[in-house]
Amino acid sequence: MSRTDQYAVGDVVQIVDVAGFVEHINLYLTQLRGAEGRLITIPNGSFEVVQNLTKDWSRVDFRVEIAYSADARKALNMMAEVSEQMRNESEWQDKILEPAIILGVDNISHTGILIQIWIKTAPIQQFAVGREFRLRVKQAFDQEGIAIGVPQQSLTFQNYPNNANGDRNKGDYSYLSALGGGE
Repeated sequence: MSRTDQYAVGDVVQIVDVAGFVEHINLYLTQLRGAEGRLITIPNGSFEVVQNLTKDWSRVDFRVEIAYSADARKALNMMAEVSEQMRNESEWQDKILEPAIILGVDNISHTGILIQIWIKTAPIQQFAVGREFRLRVKQAFDQEGIAIGVPQQSLTFQNYPNNANGDRNKGDYSYLSALGGGE
């Protein structure tokens, strides 16, 4: 199987469950440098699927979960402003290729409101752009009082009346019987 157009030296790829920067390719093997600096050698015949994270362009897949009580539209507008400010700065103009795609509210759950944004970048620039974007969004959220989502649970306490001896009535344990306990 020819791998000549799937990836090249300098790309960041994921092969099966291993990801890294492609340092060396020959007919028999591919060598990746992992995030921790490890050199990973993979025989070319041992895999069929390669995910190239840097061919032609890359993307920041930014997801943030804001508090359920937060103003989602305000958060979306702030993230759009932050991404546009970055794109207009000389340091980021050649790294951010297009305006951010604001996908919007992706989920609502007990942990909060999930918002997703894509930022198309030059190859391998998704890491630097993503780090700076996350920092700026955090600062903007802090400034505007938009809280990050946290898991929430409701607890209900009930007070069951005692009988004349101070013991609970047998009938008061029906909730335990439903759970497999009680008398």
